[in-house]
Amino acid sequence: MKSVIAARLRLATSKTAAACFMHTSAVQQVGRKKVPFKRLANVNRKEHATLYDEEEQENDIEDLEDWEFDDHHYYGHLLMESVRDVRKYVRQMKFEFPTLAEHAKPFRAPPAPNILQFESSSTMGEKFQAEDRKVVLRVKVAKLGLTGTELHKFILLAGVRYNPRKDELKMSESREISSLLNKKRLGDTLAALIAEAKNDADSFIDVPLDFRHVGYKPKAYFPKEWMPGAKK
Repeated sequence: MKSVIAARLRLATSKTAAACFMHTSAVQQVGRKKVPFKRLANVNRKEHATLYDEEEQENDIEDLEDWEFDDHHYYGHLLMESVRDVRKYVRQMKFEFPTLAEHAKPFRAPPAPNILQFESSSTMGEKFQAEDRKVVLRVKVAKLGLTGTELHKFILLAGVRYNPRKDELKMSESREISSLLNKKRLGDTLAALIAEAKNDADSFIDVPLDFRHVGYKPKAYFPKEWMPGAKK
């Protein structure tokens, strides 16, 4: 990677024919006729300043007269920006990463009362990404302390978000502008579900549970006596 970047930098800064071809902004050739872009640019800027009474740009026009169009082109600046990014992360690896060991802490399992599991993502180097707002909540329903009709009603309210194979409730939220607000919204939703499950106004005990969303497929039974070589 470094050799490729160095080769491109040498090509961009050399005085060879390839470098002159890359810096087409100096003198653009159309066929065999050379177009004086420097003189035309100054004329156009002066006409623009005169038309819109932009007196402040006259000083900038005088400064442009000393510019020899020897700057890098657009792709050259992109290459230099990528080199700066690589150097920034190399400096972090050399000077900042060794100091992280001082703040390291051993892993400790969460205590028994902490039964809620929240999952979220974070995009490195970018902010305010849509996927960073999403938060997923997982909890074992058996640890919620619901019994009898309360558990039956809670599973009915959860619907397809309840997995009977794992006895797990899974909910996600991404409507708020930050992950913290989505986390709070999930906590409020779970508290509302538990409060409604404990409400004795209607237990919905006559409504059967439906677990077809799990995708359970019964396996076909093949009699062993039909196998070849079986004793008749």
